[in-house]
Amino acid sequence: MSDALERLRRLAGLRPQKSRTELAYVSVDADGGLRSTLSSAAQGRLEELAPGQEVETAAGRCYVVTTALPLDVERGRERLANALDAPPAALALLHPEFRLSGDLRFADAAFLDAETTGLGAGVYAFMVGVGTFESWNHKASVEDDRREGAASSAPTHFVVRQFFMRHPGEEAALLAAVAERVEPKRWVVTFNGRSFDLPLLRSRYRQHLAFLPAHAHRASRLGEGQPHLDLLPPARRLWRRRLQSCRLIHLEQRILGVERSEEDVPGALIPALYLEYLRSGQAGEMRRVFYHNREDIVSMAALASYLARAYTSELMHPEALAAEDLFSLALCHERQGATSLAERAYRLALDMAATDSLRSEVFAHWSALLKRQARWEEAAELWQRWLATVNGADATPFIELAKYHEWRTRDLEQAEMWAGWGLHTVEALPAHRRLPGQRADLERRLRRIQSKRKDAK
Repeated sequence: MSDALERLRRLAGLRPQKSRTELAYVSVDADGGLRSTLSSAAQGRLEELAPGQEVETAAGRCYVVTTALPLDVERGRERLANALDAPPAALALLHPEFRLSGDLRFADAAFLDAETTGLGAGVYAFMVGVGTFESWNHKASVEDDRREGAASSAPTHFVVRQFFMRHPGEEAALLAAVAERVEPKRWVVTFNGRSFDLPLLRSRYRQHLAFLPAHAHRASRLGEGQPHLDLLPPARRLWRRRLQSCRLIHLEQRILGVERSEEDVPGALIPALYLEYLRSGQAGEMRRVFYHNREDIVSMAALASYLARAYTSELMHPEALAAEDLFSLALCHERQGATSLAERAYRLALDMAATDSLRSEVFAHWSALLKRQARWEEAAELWQRWLATVNGADATPFIELAKYHEWRTRDLEQAEMWAGWGLHTVEALPAHRRLPGQRADLERRLRRIQSKRKDAK
């Protein structure tokens, strides 16, 4: 037994036993924020501050807080219902390691997020939140709710269940309850779960094999090789060019337009708050942990929808993506071989670009795409547009136009003009602003073209 677990077990002995309470139904503000039904008191019992249900599993009892959100709720700029029409397979080609087949839908996914006792050895999850789209009756009992979760009826709500370990003796029960909720689903969605949440949970399931029912031994939906969308890598692909951070809370603010209430707590403080809860038995600060975990899961559902539709090019309008995002999206489409989508994204990025540096990047990649497709006239038009709209030190459009006329149109006069113009432009720049090799390239190219012209006379 690890030192950390032993310490938690000793602390748990200081806590009073909890009694069964009724299932809570939490309503939602008009702007998509979760309306707190919790007391503002700093002290209090868990059942008073985070109303929930004690559930019985084959491995014992644990505590669960349930929140059901109607699908018409807006999470900032994104309605929860949008996820039901968003295609997860749009992310499959970019991330084959996720094993996303074409028939997967977010309606069949379990959105999962764990809160842990820290980092390193001996760490385990004391809270695991699972969000699912389902047909929901908030008056149903827990047992009826389990049956509804496995049903195939059309979803009416996004339901978040937060399984909580009131003391270390409930860990096996928590794991059994999570497995029971996740196993009927076809796949899992997380945020950074590929590196953190899932490996940790796999480890905890292995530790409790002797105490878990057979169906929960492997928690197969959490296993390696199962379909799993980690939202962090596609989010970074799309937004890291523009955003300094792709942490979930920053994406909430900058992409979804969501601001959390003062009830939220920084993730770094959560392990200490749980230890204090075990020591004192007072749940005043734990209510903030429930809020934090719930907000993470609801935002994951909105962000998953947003990302999937962005990668299918449905969100290409100024209100949805910035110029930098569109440029990143174009690069992704180009890597996938979706050239028409890539060109559309390049065009929109160029129309929206506010800086010469971004315009140059778009011109360079877009014209290179046209060149690889041997669409020479279109590429030449783009190189000339580049020169006409960007003031910079990059002589690439001069070099490309000189090459185009020397080798494609065989118009040596035009080739000499572009090479000479480019060389003059580069020589007028301070030495520190010249790009390596471009002056030498233009000098060599100009000499060759002039020699060809002389021989042709």
